[in-house]
Amino acid sequence: MSTALQLLQVALPTLYVLAAALHGAAVTGHATRSAQLRRVVLTTTLGAHATWFVLLGWQQGQSPITGLWPTVSAVVFSAVGFWILVAREERHVGSGGVVLSVAAVFQLLASGFGPIEPDARAAQSTLSLVHVLTSVVAAAGLTVSGLHGALWLLMYRELRLHRFGAVFGHLPDLETCARMMRRAALFGFLGLTIGLNVGIALAHEKGDLRVDYGNPEVLGSLLVWLYFGAIAFSARIPGFGSRRAAIAACAGLVALALSLLLVFSPIPFHRSL
Repeated sequence: MSTALQLLQVALPTLYVLAAALHGAAVTGHATRSAQLRRVVLTTTLGAHATWFVLLGWQQGQSPITGLWPTVSAVVFSAVGFWILVAREERHVGSGGVVLSVAAVFQLLASGFGPIEPDARAAQSTLSLVHVLTSVVAAAGLTVSGLHGALWLLMYRELRLHRFGAVFGHLPDLETCARMMRRAALFGFLGLTIGLNVGIALAHEKGDLRVDYGNPEVLGSLLVWLYFGAIAFSARIPGFGSRRAAIAACAGLVALALSLLLVFSPIPFHRSL
């Protein structure tokens, strides 16, 4: 089983790169007839990724989402899944090259640095597992939302400069891109809503009968929850249109990337549950 895990761990970045290349080629108009091939490669990639998680959990005898890099890999898997959902809802896959390219980079890091040995410090309670999963959902939602926000700002800038390249004919228009950005943020918002309630349940499980809203972790979680909500429902908030929502989504993605860099710091930044 270890050999199969290692083979999949090596193959996953390559599969994501291939999927990204096929979707990127479609955007440039050079592979307009390869829709079936794109679907097959993407389905194979997600199937291989899911198999990797199953085998890893089987070998470890516990949840496979333990430690930094398996969690990053889970965010990649969830982000691609969310993109498929919002793209299917909007019937537009033009942003796939961007999303899958970023997924390929992070999966390369996860495969390159991620050990497949069990993490002895991993929590095993059901509530702790749900807490981890909701965190993954939130990070994946923010990633997809931020990428569509960045794409919206890029297209908005090019349109204002009256630079209409051939690529724009294959990308989602501004309105579609904004809807995809908000839908992805809604996934993160719902994940955090569940996660906050699970966090309260965990506090009660530990014997803490009240939630300390002055605690930096609790306060930070509430602020991120409100942040997601503002992006998700920005169309209904006066004065908070698509441009400001796109900027907010990009800022959230940058903050997520910076938080990943903190793991290389010798100073601990997250208290284990």
